Amino acid sequence: MRQYLTTPSATSKSVHRRPLPSLAGVVRVSPVFAIPVGGMIVGGVGLWLGIAPELTLPLSLLLVVGGWVTSLCIHEFGHAFIAFLGGDRSVAAAGYLSLNPLKYTHPLLSIALPIVFLLIGGIGLPGGAVYLNERAIRSDRWRTFASAGGPLGNFLFAIAFGWPFLAFRGDFPGGTEQFWAALAFLVFLQITALVLNLIPIPPFDGFGMIAPWLSIELRILANRLGMLPLLLLFFLLWQGGPVSAAFWNFTFGLTNLLNIPQDLVQLGQHQFLP
Repeated sequence: MRQYLTTPSATSKSVHRRPLPSLAGVVRVSPVFAIPVGGMIVGGVGLWLGIAPELTLPLSLLLVVGGWVTSLCIHEFGHAFIAFLGGDRSVAAAGYLSLNPLKYTHPLLSIALPIVFLLIGGIGLPGGAVYLNERAIRSDRWRTFASAGGPLGNFLFAIAFGWPFLAFRGDFPGGTEQFWAALAFLVFLQITALVLNLIPIPPFDGFGMIAPWLSIELRILANRLGMLPLLLLFFLLWQGGPVSAAFWNFTFGLTNLLNIPQDLVQLGQHQFLP
């Protein structure tokens, strides 16, 4: 998700073919990125070894939260990386190409809303904030690509950590049930984030993907609506009904494609939120 605060671009829709910028010295991984990655690894190793049953909760928190923050960095990096290729050099100066989670923090989007979504419904709401200079991006096509970069990061993260479920089909070569449950829940959160982000309403990336092709009037209206569509969707998901059913059916359908059992996801959620 990317907060939709940019004003509609007045630039021409014509595509100007320019060489892609050099990435030399631009992408520099921040040492801060090692904190969530390290937490994920420590939690994963501890659960894999089953070192102590009483540590299941803190180790699950390390794996899931560390993995979630790691995926958030990858999500926002995806936006910034493609925007940079498309002509927006400001993302490098802002530190968006460093994978530093502190560069993607927004009080409401990064902390409050993701926690509420996670506690109430086990929904992964990506909450970073990357501000792109859309006027600097060379074309509407590149603006669409920049919005799609975040969900692509969630997709790749889900595939990277979900492939063991598809490959081993429940006959895991090692580890404990608690490890695989926590990993299943982490992958499930990525899938919910992917599905949510592709919904074409502001401030989701799905809207950002179609926004360059909409009229100026519709884009101005989207700016004025702010977070209202998100809050309305949250209400519909929480209340149940056809919108909630469609969302969860589609989400679990994607989860089943990776051969991740729902009971394992539920066990992982219980470990994370007992």
